[in-house]
Amino acid sequence: MNETPIASRKHISIFGKTNSGKSSLLNAIIGQDISIVSSVEGTTTDPVRKTMELIPYGPVVFTDTAGLDDTSQLGELRLDRTMKTLHSTDFAIYVMDINDPDQNTYKYA
Repeated sequence: MNETPIASRKHISIFGKTNSGKSSLLNAIIGQDISIVSSVEGTTTDPVRKTMELIPYGPVVFTDTAGLDDTSQLGELRLDRTMKTLHSTDFAIYVMDINDPDQNTYKYA
């Protein structure tokens, strides 16, 4: 099962605003601290991928992405990588704070 090529696996990607809990969710799902979790915005700079067997679905790839609202100096590059991941994913999980009144990034959901 670990020998399944990445291209043959179902891709499950996690999206949302910066500091919305995307990395924490990935760590909780896979049971490992693979993504760095910090209160500092923009901690995730590149997509973080983890392959695993998801019973009963089979081999999958989980991807943690940078925030959709990244306004840092490299934000445009990060957003480009995040959007490329979004367009190539099979299943998207959108993480959001229901108490956040800013609906701007929800257009991607």
